[in-house]
Parts: sequence; structure tokens; C-alpha cells
Amino acid sequence: MGKTSIFQDPDFRPNENALHEIKYNGATYQGRDIGRVVEWRRLKDLPAFRRATDGRGSSIRLFEDGVRANDINQGSLGDCWLLSSLACLASRSGAVEKLFLTPEYNEEGRYQLRLWDKQSRRFREIVIDDSIPVWRQGGQPCFAQPTGNEAWVLLLEKAMAKYVGNYYFLDGGMTSWALETLTGHYTCVFLLKEKFGPNRDADPDQQNWRWLRAELANKTAASGSSASPLNRSTLYTYDESDPAKFYSQEEVFMAIVYHLAIGNLVATATVGTDDGTEVDGVVQAHAYTVMAAQPVNSEGRGQLLMVQVRNPHGSGGIEWTGDWSDRSALWNKHPEVAKALGYSPPLLGAGGGAAATDGCFWMEWRDFVKHYKELTFCCANGFDYIEDETAGWVEVFNDPSFPHDHRSLGDYKFILNGQPNTGAQLDEIVKWLRLTEIAAPEQFRKGARGLKLFAGGGTHPDDIDGGSTGLMTALACLANKPGAVEELFISGKEYRPDGSYQVRLYEPKSGNASIAPFDDWIPCYNSSPITKTKILGSEVWVLLLEKAVAKLVESYSKVSMWGVQVSWALACLTGQYTCMLMWEEPKQKWRRLELEYVEKQPAQYRAQYAADDQSLVISDDVFRTLTTQLLLGCLVAAETAKEEQVVASELTGLAKGRNYSVLDARSVRHPDGRTLRLVKLRDPARQNEWKGDWSDCSDKWERFPTVAKALEFRRDVGNGDGGDGQKGGDDEGGGATTHRRDGSFWMAFEDFLVYFRLVTLCGNSLRGNTKPWAASQPDLDAAARRQAEARRQQALRAEQEALEDSQHTELRKRAAERTRGPTTGMIFAQAAITAAANAPRRLPPPPPPPSTAASRSALAPAGTAADGSGGAAAAPPSEVLVSASAGPAVPVKPTVEVVSESKSGPCKSCTIM
Repeated sequence: MGKTSIFQDPDFRPNENALHEIKYNGATYQGRDIGRVVEWRRLKDLPAFRRATDGRGSSIRLFEDGVRANDINQGSLGDCWLLSSLACLASRSGAVEKLFLTPEYNEEGRYQLRLWDKQSRRFREIVIDDSIPVWRQGGQPCFAQPTGNEAWVLLLEKAMAKYVGNYYFLDGGMTSWALETLTGHYTCVFLLKEKFGPNRDADPDQQNWRWLRAELANKTAASGSSASPLNRSTLYTYDESDPAKFYSQEEVFMAIVYHLAIGNLVATATVGTDDGTEVDGVVQAHAYTVMAAQPVNSEGRGQLLMVQVRNPHGSGGIEWTGDWSDRSALWNKHPEVAKALGYSPPLLGAGGGAAATDGCFWMEWRDFVKHYKELTFCCANGFDYIEDETAGWVEVFNDPSFPHDHRSLGDYKFILNGQPNTGAQLDEIVKWLRLTEIAAPEQFRKGARGLKLFAGGGTHPDDIDGGSTGLMTALACLANKPGAVEELFISGKEYRPDGSYQVRLYEPKSGNASIAPFDDWIPCYNSSPITKTKILGSEVWVLLLEKAVAKLVESYSKVSMWGVQVSWALACLTGQYTCMLMWEEPKQKWRRLELEYVEKQPAQYRAQYAADDQSLVISDDVFRTLTTQLLLGCLVAAETAKEEQVVASELTGLAKGRNYSVLDARSVRHPDGRTLRLVKLRDPARQNEWKGDWSDCSDKWERFPTVAKALEFRRDVGNGDGGDGQKGGDDEGGGATTHRRDGSFWMAFEDFLVYFRLVTLCGNSLRGNTKPWAASQPDLDAAARRQAEARRQQALRAEQEALEDSQHTELRKRAAERTRGPTTGMIFAQAAITAAANAPRRLPPPPPPPSTAASRSALAPAGTAADGSGGAAAAPPSEVLVSASAGPAVPVKPTVEVVSESKSGPCKSCTIM
């Protein structure tokens, strides 16, 4: 292995220009003088991280067991507006991870992130190195402070500094700008000030003031300016002359309830000078995160409108000291309020003193409006304040870099009437149509929620009907992991009327991420895609991903004509390590192959392996590898033998030389005491299914119902038309049954060994792992937690989707009615109350793992499987061999977030406009 090269960003070098100005011990340093108090160190050289020395200790990670607001601790830089935005994102599963195109820590120190450019309406790629400014005295980071071994906060802060020009420009800004830049979602602001409209003539009681809705102007951060581009009041636009832009206190409170209920992000800010003073524990000129809002009935005090807020300083940060603060006596006087909010007073510290603060606190709305004058709503999900898209003109995006003609088809050959057509001839035959033109009319209704990227809470292998290419095989593997496909779409999870999309892909040769925008025009013949990929139901994500890959390799012909190697496709979709296991007949073992790719050539790869027997694996270990790696989140595909005499399709139902997605692998106890080893596979073309034992048409499921129950097997009944259905065997009663052909089937591992000759595995848990069938218990437990959380989130999304579909039209109607005058304002408030009451409860993320393996095991239900890749499986003192499911996980009960107690100083200079 060669020495890893160290990356240094040529556009944002670790010097005084990246800092511009810095304060230390009351003195201000500029230019070369900054070097007297600051130096730059790579992540691995920071004292804050405990670097592994023996392969078993702690190591630096981007993320460890998810992202939490407690990971965020502000340093000496006044960027609370940014860190409070990150705390908002941390409350939504996967939101922060999606910002990183480089998914994990790497020795090279090169990271790709993506940030939204409002002016161009596109996500921009930001490349940084991992050099961090630290104080020469003590070596601690100058700005954001890491928690434990997670480095994501430091790197995100650096990416934002590069985006705006330098770290100094982050000293003071707007949460609204940060949220829109981080998410790409529409963001609006509500302001509560005496100078606005009716508030000028209102009484001094701020309870009677009205909130003015403002928009974020279409400006972008521009590096090189003399002042921060983030703290200019001109970035807000508002219209005081429009009474419909003013909202009552109750309306705004219920808007918070509604937006939090459907998963949107809400932040708030105080006003005042930038000296960091505080009033009743509320820091002036400081940004906060709104964590929760809920109306509660109390005995003797009537209905209380309660808001939970978090200081981005986190543990040790200053907190509210008034009514309903952590130390308030009201909690003991009104336990019904604490019960309704799920609140537990903090425990006393050592010696009976006050416990360390966690930055979170509750307060009544009437106190909230005395201190907080700005509210930001980032509409990542569901209803927002934008006018109905059918009411205005939408500019359709046309991607000039991938034109709608033969140039984007490459050397595609289209046979028409027995004659091959290529090049410019294709322009007379192939027509480029938008998704709305390809879909059936009943699937797309203007003004309704018709076409969708995803339906039913997320993706499933059954969404795919696109032939037998390696790309479709890889997509089915990815669709089997909850949320994995959705994470590729950084332009959002909704169908876009303008047809503009961005997805995260990787060039397998270099490993570099690509997020180039593309449009939704698809090459078609007679209104059907020439690639034979179909729209199933109302979901269009498969066609869009196919086009994104075609653009990455510069032509459709490389995707649909010359084929895509499944290993290349898996590496392209995930950016993770891939390898193969190839059956070697003379040795009667499997040979592990290491792969090297050719740039922009998805049909090619080079394979090499260790000499002699070093890379040989026995069949039993192959099955154990499947069960372990599927649990850890690895993606797996398998290819049948190419010889006709081995795979006779009329007898087996399998196609020779065909790649199948491996969806599951389990060991199940047979009623006679034997252990059955079964593998679940899927044909991407949905045509060539296994016909033997444990197939969909096998009678073994009825003969051995305990096995069917263990594998959650349910026989799908089809129409028996010979196309989408296939005739099965007799059931227990002797009657004929007809089974729907969806491409998926189970088969015994012993039969798998007879007909399959090549296994492709993709996942960073395989990298450098000589025994991929063995994993440490902590890795398995962490994987089980990730999978349980992913399944839970998918179920919540399905419920939320049903809610939005049922209430979408009504909510927009009532929001429109609101503009007719202040007297109808309560209509919107009531709509928000109804929607929030019906929304599925969003549970908190699971806690960090306990310190003991035994307690960790208690958090991981048996039979759960992984979503996302774990780290490389370190060789534990004793190997843990698993036979676990990659299928649905057992639901887990909500748990309480564990709070760390690291210290952080007050915000010195945060400017909130």
C-alpha cells in the first residue's frame, strides 16, 4: 500500500487570509500578526480528539451513532446564528449527514460538502481540507468545539467560512440565511417590532403586537467584500402596506406547532447590542433553536402556550431563569404541565448544587415574545407560505450541458424496421419528453399531488422495472435500505414542477462526488423511454437516477446499450468500497477480488487478488459474510453462471449470466431441528424468478408455516396473465394458486451455490477486513439501532405522506382565505391546530450507546438489520458470528436523549438583524 497523500485546499489555504481578523485575550490581531496566537492543525493532531493507537481505541469520526444538538458547542466566534441552525438540522434524522458528500473521516483530509446558492438556485460543491485554526497556547480549536470524537461541526463551520470568504465573515449573521443555505428549502422570517405597521399605534403590551412576515432577498454570499455579506438588513424584504402580511400572536404560535409537527425547522433570535449581555438568562443579540411548542391545560392557570428553546452554546450555556425555567418552582406546583410536556426537572449536582445546564429550557409564550423578536421557518416538509405553484409561472429548466438530442445518446443504435439508426438520425426517431408527458394522465393532475419522487414513505425494490442492467440491480439493493435512495436527491424529496434536480453520485475511479444539476427530459420512442425503464405507480425516482448516471458518464448508450457493471453502479451510487467473491471451481472455494475502475466507463473494471490461497473463502463463510454485512448495511448482488448447462431457465426460472440483488440472508430453525440457510434475491427485470424449493410457487411455505412466519413470507396473489403473474403449485387444499411476479424470491443457500458464481459486495465495513463474516458486538448493536431508527422514520414518513395528501388541498385553501382580511386569521390557526393534532408524533433520536456491551444489546432487538455502513469491523477478542435479517426491524420504544456536560463560554459578538 502506498503512502496516503495529504490534501491541501489551494483556494482556502490555512493562513491569515482565511481568518482576516481574530480576538484573543481582549486584543485584536490582523494580517501576519494572527500567526502569533493561532496555528493550523489537521484533525488527527488536535488534542480534542483521542486518536486510536492499537486498532481498538477511539478514533476520529465524522458522525458517531447519529447527530444530536449536544454535539454543537460554540467557540469564540460569534456564529451562534449558524450553530443554532445546525442544532435545528440535528433534530431531523439524516439532515446534517446529507450536507457531506464525503461520508466519513479520511486520512487524505479532503472533504466535499454541498451548500445552497440562492441566486443560482443550485447546490454548490464546497471542497475543504481538514486543517483547523487552533490557539497556539493549549492547541484548542479557536471556534466551534468538538464533542467526543465527532468532527462534523468543525468541518461544516470551515465549509461555511470558505463559502462566505473567511471565518471573520461568520461573526454575526442571520439564522434564516444559514437554514436556507444548509437545506436549499424555502425560508421566511417573522419580525416583532414596534416600528412595523399596526404595532406603532398599539399599546406597550407586546402580547397585542402583530408579527410581520418577511422574505429572504435573492442575494448570495460573496467572498472578498469588506464586510460580512450575512448581516445586512437589506437581505430581508417586507411589505408593511399589506395587512395580510401581519399575523396575530396565536397564529404565529400555532404556526410553530404545525411546522414542528410536520418536520419543518424553526429558529428564533433576540435583539439588542452585540456585547453578549443577558436579561433573565436570555442572551441579547443571540440566535436560538425552537425545539418544541405545545398548548397545555393547567389547573388554576388555564391554557398555557409553552415553547422549548435551546441555546447553541449547549452544555454549560446560559439559560432562561424565569417562570418554567429548569429551576422554577412551578413544575412542582403543576405536575400536570410537566407530564403533558414530558418534562423532568434536572437532578441536583454534586453537593446539592444546581446541575450543569444543557442549553434547553421551557418558557411561556407571553415571556417568549418579550425577549425574542425574530422567528425563522425553514419549510423542509409539507405546507409553507409560498403561493400555490399553479397560480404562477414556473420556468422549466433545460440542462445545456446534456442537450436533448443525439449528442446525449452517444453511440446509441436504434433498430427501426430492421434498419440501425445512429448519430443525427436518432433526432428524427427519439423524442425527449418531460416526466409529466410520459406519465399517464391519471398519475399527474395539475394542481394536485400527482407525480412523486417517492411514495409510501420511501423506496422499495418493487419500484423498479428497468431491465436487467447492473444499474437496476444496484438500485434495487439501495432501495432495500430505508432512506438510502432519498438521501441521493439533495434537491429535495418532492417532484419539482421546474424539472430541475440534483443528486449525489460518485465517480468510482476517483471517488469524487458529483452534484451537477440535470433536467427531467427523457429520451423516448412512442412516449416510452428508450431504456425500457417504466414509471410504476406515481413514482419517478428510477428514471431520474438513470438520467443522472447517464449524464455522469456522458451518454445514455453507456447506461442502456453497453451495460453497467453492478460493482461500478454500487460504487457510483454510494461512494463506498466494493469487492467481489468469485467461485473458483478447481479450488472449490470463493476467491476475493479487489476492483479498479476506468473513468466514465461503467462497463469496465480490473480485478486483482492475493496470490496462492490468501484470498480464498469457504462457502460457509460466504453465507456468514452475507448475513453479517447485510446487517451492517452492506449492499450485495449475485450473478448466475453463464453456462447454459448450469442454468437452464426453463427448469430453474433463473436467467444465465444475470445479476440479482441480494435483499436478505437468514438462518432459520426447521421444524425437524435442522438449520435452514435461505437467501432472498430479486431480478430487476421482474421476469426470471427461481422455481425450486422455497420459491414463491413452492408448497414448502404451506407445509412449514413456522419458517414462513420467521421470514415474514406472504404469498402475493396476481392476475395469472402470464406477464405480471405466474402460475404456482397447489396449496394445502389442492387448489391452484396464482402468484404475482415481482422479481423477488427466496432460495436455499445450497441451491444458491449451485447456480451463482459471483457475489459483489459494497460497503466501507468491508475495507481492509479480512474476515467480513465476523464483527464486534458494538458494531452489530450500533447497526441494529441505525436500522431500527431508519425503519421508524420510514413508517413516520408514510403516515406523514398520508396526512399531507389528505390535508394538502384544504390547508392551501384556508391559507389563501387568510389573505382576505384579518378577521379570517383564525381559520389558519385552526387549520394548524388540526394538522398538528393529526400529525404522527416525531420521536426523539435514540441515545448514544451505553458503555457496556450488555446494555447495548438491550437496545438492539433481535432480527433487526442495518441502514448505513458501519466502520471496518475490527477483529474483536472473540468473533461474533451472526445470522440476522436485513428485513423490517422490531419497533423500539422512544428513549430520552443523553446530555453531555462539556463547557462553553458565552457568545461574544453575535449580530442578529
